[in-house]
Amino acid sequence: MIKTLKAILEIRGMSGANRLMFFIRKLPLIGRLLPASVYSRTSMKRKLSVVVHILKVLLAFITKFAYLGIMIYLPVKLAARESSLSLPVQYQLYLQILLCISFLTSAVSSAIILEPKRDKYIFVKLMRLPAERYMRTTLTLRGISFLVTFLPAMLLFGSLLGAPLWQSAVLALLLTFWRIACEAVHLLVFDRTGIVIVKKTSWVWISIGVGYLLAYLPLLPGFVVVDSGMLFNLPVLLGVLILGSLGLVYIARYRDYRKAVDAVTKIDDPLLDLGRMMKEARVNEVATREQKYTVEQLRPGQFSGKSGYAYLNAIFFARHRRFLIQPIQRRLAIIGGLFAAGVLTMLLSGEAFSILVQLLIRMLPAFLFIMNFTSIGERVCKAMFYNCDLSLLRYGFYRERKAILSNFRIRLLRISLLNLIPAAAICLAVNVLILLSDESWTAADAAIFNVTIVALSLFYSVHHIFMYYIFQPYTTELNVRNPFFTIVNSIVLGVGIVVMQLQSEPGILALTVVIFAAVYMLLALILVSRFSVRTFRVK
Repeated sequence: MIKTLKAILEIRGMSGANRLMFFIRKLPLIGRLLPASVYSRTSMKRKLSVVVHILKVLLAFITKFAYLGIMIYLPVKLAARESSLSLPVQYQLYLQILLCISFLTSAVSSAIILEPKRDKYIFVKLMRLPAERYMRTTLTLRGISFLVTFLPAMLLFGSLLGAPLWQSAVLALLLTFWRIACEAVHLLVFDRTGIVIVKKTSWVWISIGVGYLLAYLPLLPGFVVVDSGMLFNLPVLLGVLILGSLGLVYIARYRDYRKAVDAVTKIDDPLLDLGRMMKEARVNEVATREQKYTVEQLRPGQFSGKSGYAYLNAIFFARHRRFLIQPIQRRLAIIGGLFAAGVLTMLLSGEAFSILVQLLIRMLPAFLFIMNFTSIGERVCKAMFYNCDLSLLRYGFYRERKAILSNFRIRLLRISLLNLIPAAAICLAVNVLILLSDESWTAADAAIFNVTIVALSLFYSVHHIFMYYIFQPYTTELNVRNPFFTIVNSIVLGVGIVVMQLQSEPGILALTVVIFAAVYMLLALILVSRFSVRTFRVK
């Protein structure tokens, strides 16, 4: 096993070193220092492979901290802030969410033993490594790394909620043994029935939906079902440890791993070729279908009053209406569903509705994060690139400053108007719910809230199209290859998350958002005018 592990890690390290050099060469200035011949330097790649393994280990720890912190600890603290929950109750809610997501949902959705993965195809099919040796080695490595990387995060967030350190350590151990037992069940089901559960996407998504509803719905009223006494008692501990041990024995003694690998490494399986699957998904998301054009969309002369780039964009938005209408409809449906849930809460429980309204009044900073996901700007930019700009950018006249600015202004106006539709729906839903309650909500409060939502909607409209023109991150396959595009978007989302934690006056927040949106729009026009001639191109 040690020899197999060494070979696997060496190959993964070399592959990671190649990818790292590829991305470094794409960076401005620094990338020019690395010639293409660097890929042939084995000694350098061996050193970089060490760096790659270190980065992977660090990423594994960071991922666990981010998962427990963002998905579990942060929602509990936000609920506690609104409902004044005691620390023991917060810890019980923490355990409850952890049980629903990490124990129940992940038992179906996160099994790795039968997941389609290129790693399996490369090592078992191409390099002829025996399937039994590969699977047992990688599963052992995954189990140990899962426990080691989860333990520090469990200890930290458990201690922040007042839990004894031994409980956090035991919880990490229980989760590890539970995952082993679930892996064995997946393997057993496949062996008896030939069914690969993780490829049954409908089952997986149903389990995710149910698990997350059970996890987060009780947060609003602070409803607790699970407590530490239910988890940390001798029968439960012994039961999970015994199940995990039996699963470990079954996995170790299983003999037909070749059949299991063959079932999930078919070369034509899109789940195996993730690159092809993602490319097809990206293209299908924005590709046009001529047979879906209506007679009205193809009627000649309907844009006879327009000319130039106004005419071009009018045709584009008319023939790609489904890219605009469908996401808006989905957002309106979600907002309407949440509004209906709020009304139902009012009818069933006045106390829970009061908590909900207080949350709505105080959650204005959270909309700095939420409004990014109500914007359709990024989707529209992808559609514009794939169905319009990808072809026209090959002509010099389309890359001239006048043409770029004209298209930028027309598209910015259209995207802004579309994004204002869900923004208006949010304003209407929130104001109606608050007015139906007994909470004080003056005209000034409503104006501050509405102005902030509209300003955020305009900000993200500008942001997405500005990022498109100033970086043009998409390749012909709709891959995002510009690291600065990802970095800037991550910073914007990070600022939204940080502001969620701040206790600022709504009026000050509204004024700040309005000023920032106006300044950002002005800077976007200036920067697009100056730099997009060089940056807006096909890559």
